[in-house]
Amino acid sequence: MNSKKSFYELIRFVIVGGAATLVDLAVTTILVFATTLHENIITSVAFITAFWVSYFGHKNFTFKKNGSALSFFILAVSTLVIRNIIVWGLVLCDIRGLPALITAMVAVTAITYFVAKFKIFKG
Repeated sequence: MNSKKSFYELIRFVIVGGAATLVDLAVTTILVFATTLHENIITSVAFITAFWVSYFGHKNFTFKKNGSALSFFILAVSTLVIRNIIVWGLVLCDIRGLPALITAMVAVTAITYFVAKFKIFKG
């Protein structure tokens, strides 16, 4: 793959990832301020909502390749588990609310890119 094509793919990943992150953050923020749900429930609901933005965005825009929805779902669930472990650990350290949720959200982004690019949408 030439460097110009790789650069534009990376820009598209950032756009789709940004859109999914905005959806994730919006759902997270709404649930934090509108409910009394535990942080792990909030992060799960937000993550699953953003999953659909991410999958269809990467499939149709970023990589423009048919990737396995099942593989992408497994990636999402795996990173959701990692994310919840991070949130759980931060809550145990009395870091709650948005700081815990955003820290966990950022931590799983790099994992998602590399696995999606090199395993799921490698086509």
